[in-house]
Amino acid sequence: MPLNEGLSTLERVKTTLEQEGWDLSSDCTKILMLTHKLLANQQGYSNLSAAFQYNESFTKKEHEHIAFFVDKLEPACEAFAAHKYGMMFEALGGTTPQLSNHSDKFRWYDSMMQLLAIRETGSVGEVIEHLRTHRKPILPDAIEKHERKLRDFDKTAGVEMPRALKELEKLQNVSYSEVKALRRYLDGHSPFETQHGVKGAEFENVLVVVGRGWSKYNFGEMLELADAQAIPAGKKESFERNRNLFYVACSRPQKRLAILFTQCLSPGALHTLENWFGIDAITSAP
Repeated sequence: MPLNEGLSTLERVKTTLEQEGWDLSSDCTKILMLTHKLLANQQGYSNLSAAFQYNESFTKKEHEHIAFFVDKLEPACEAFAAHKYGMMFEALGGTTPQLSNHSDKFRWYDSMMQLLAIRETGSVGEVIEHLRTHRKPILPDAIEKHERKLRDFDKTAGVEMPRALKELEKLQNVSYSEVKALRRYLDGHSPFETQHGVKGAEFENVLVVVGRGWSKYNFGEMLELADAQAIPAGKKESFERNRNLFYVACSRPQKRLAILFTQCLSPGALHTLENWFGIDAITSAP
């Protein structure tokens, strides 16, 4: 199923669950998704996630730019907007600069006001360029170094651009609003999560969205093999990996569980689900 079609089906399923009495607020329901691709599309940072080869670059803030934006720049901008200037400088991780006269204060104020506006409508590259130009606040040395490498790279020299620079170039073209959306997700202000991030956690209601996303996960095949008399030796490791993650996802709810499959299932896979959940519990998505 195409990504957009899967998302529209999810919205229809959510509507059906609400009609059946589910409270879909983030306090009561967690929606679990297998891949960050689907999650990023739902949460509004799909282009940002597509800029990186590895999810950890943005989900664990391993990329210097993402860590700076999420952990320092965004908290500083929020503090400035709330007129909490001491907290702004604290969020940036440095000592409060000496603002000895009105012009110093005005330059900071003017730079931050421009930054707030760019964050709403501009790209990541435009935010970076503003910070490079005004230096209020100052970019970390590591980010300055990477930005300089990208600017100095000669695309006409016939040398392949390193992956890190390719990712940075893609990131610069992403709308900065996606950074803000990523931060909202990372800070927990979201009813969505990946199955990998909820081990040990429990929620009142859980909706699990299952589909083909990563090459090493195929829940349809796992369900089909579970209905077989024996697991082929070459499939055993994959089967156990898929089965364990499926168990993690399905064992999170305290009261209600719904599973949405966005991939076609074979008769064998459907038979396994009928054995596990009962034939009356299975229906085609609305």
